[in-house]
Amino acid sequence: MRFAIVAFCLAVVVPSVVYASGECRDLVVRGRFAEAVEECTTAIESGKGSREGVAAGYAWRGFAYMGIGDLQKARDDFDRAIEIDPRSDTPYLGRGQVGEMRKDYAAARSDLSKAIEINPRNAAALGHRGMISYAEKRYDEALADLSRSIELDPKNARALSFRGNTYAVMNEREKAVDDYTKALELNPGDFLSLLGRGLMQKKMKRYEGALADYNALIKVAPGFWQAYQGRADIYAATKRYGRAIEDLSRAIEIDPAQAILYSQRGLTYVFYRRPDRAEQDFTKAIELRPGSSGLYVTRAALYKEMDRVDDSAADLKRALELKPGQLATIMLLARVESLRKNVSEACRLLSLAYATGGLRNRNLVAREKDFDNIRGSECYRKFMER
Repeated sequence: MRFAIVAFCLAVVVPSVVYASGECRDLVVRGRFAEAVEECTTAIESGKGSREGVAAGYAWRGFAYMGIGDLQKARDDFDRAIEIDPRSDTPYLGRGQVGEMRKDYAAARSDLSKAIEINPRNAAALGHRGMISYAEKRYDEALADLSRSIELDPKNARALSFRGNTYAVMNEREKAVDDYTKALELNPGDFLSLLGRGLMQKKMKRYEGALADYNALIKVAPGFWQAYQGRADIYAATKRYGRAIEDLSRAIEIDPAQAILYSQRGLTYVFYRRPDRAEQDFTKAIELRPGSSGLYVTRAALYKEMDRVDDSAADLKRALELKPGQLATIMLLARVESLRKNVSEACRLLSLAYATGGLRNRNLVAREKDFDNIRGSECYRKFMER
């Protein structure tokens, strides 16, 4: 991923650093970063270059250091390049990327904006500023910068992929799919675009297209657990529960610390009519995320269907301790307490649900068999007569 970020920059800025050593620059572009550091250092220390040439040498060595992961040395070189030639947009672009990689978005935005001020046609700076806006959920700004970057450089797969992400969160699904497709035409192995398009097609219920994307993603990135999780979603949506369980099991092998995978596999076991295995998975998910109210509610619903109403009530009470006032949880606990023949508690919970404004139609309660055990009680009659 680090190389992809650097390459996104370099494909655009080559023309603006004509003073740099050709060999130094070319080695960076080809991804031979360690050799580039040596060549750029030789060019800098030769004393033969112009002021602009020396500054460009520092800038390219900064990109080389970024390529090998030494962000501090990269930052130092970009600082030096700016000190020597503050009129060049290139070192501001590089320093902005360092800030982006360190998630120091305020500093990154400042440097990238300076690069754009110097050179409004710097597509790389526009693209990276758009990515930062996306990370900060400033989607309108992200869309503007990424669109301008793509206009200047239509073959930039990374900018297209990030604009696809932006359209996705703005619920512009067709536009998102279109951008992901264009990005994949330029770079068929772009796993982020495959993931994004697969997710969009799944939401649009284009299951076969989504399945093809996840299959391709697994080939490109077999160690990426999200790929197996996504494909499992498709299998579950098309009632191929056995295959869904196989994929979720593979995802768990890759990263056994992801509570969502156990929860998702547990739900799939429910549809597969294996409540015992579902219980094991929900319990494991709770062990990993003991503060999740939703996981307790999910296991409680399973226990209710298994007629383990005491266990269900215990889970629901814990869920309400973690997240008080949740109407769905209160109503489920009311049903469970009725099944337990705990009349006063079931009535109290129904009254609580109605008083908070969540339960607006008492007739819904009258139709539910779960409340048969309390219908003859005085408190139930009072509740219905309110």
